[in-house]
Amino acid sequence: MPDAKENKMKEGEDRRFSYLKHKHQHPHRHPECRFCRKIRAKKDILLENDHIVVMFGRQHHKGHLLVMPKAHEEDLLKLHEKTVDSFMNDTIRVMKALGKAIKPDLFNLEYLDNWDHHIHWNIYPRFKKDKDWGNPPVIPDKGESFRPRVLTRKERAIFRKELDMLRKDMW
Repeated sequence: MPDAKENKMKEGEDRRFSYLKHKHQHPHRHPECRFCRKIRAKKDILLENDHIVVMFGRQHHKGHLLVMPKAHEEDLLKLHEKTVDSFMNDTIRVMKALGKAIKPDLFNLEYLDNWDHHIHWNIYPRFKKDKDWGNPPVIPDKGESFRPRVLTRKERAIFRKELDMLRKDMW
């Protein structure tokens, strides 16, 4: 017999991230977090819903994206298993959307917990022509100059179209 929670989910209520251990952690409660500040200011956001935020990272690799929970969480290992599953599935969907736009040879997915303490995935589309092909992405040091590798206007249009379709499919 389904319980009340299951009935709510059946009625269309999206609870994929309802298992966050610290529901009180919301962007407005972490003014020192640069990602929370961007989320609050709606700055550089490509896709946002109640659960995740997608934005471009530093474009030292073409199409570098960041995918993060909207709620400020600092330890991936403390998240509920269902939350991690949803976070990973949403990240893969975003990767597929970007893949349709720029057709990389493969992706690298990176989780660095020591730089920015808001949980996030770095998505690096990889191309065989990359100087660091076959190795982890070479990341310029903070403050180091680099030549940004941005998406073309056409690639951005395809990506935005795919994100719009993704938004409809996911929520």
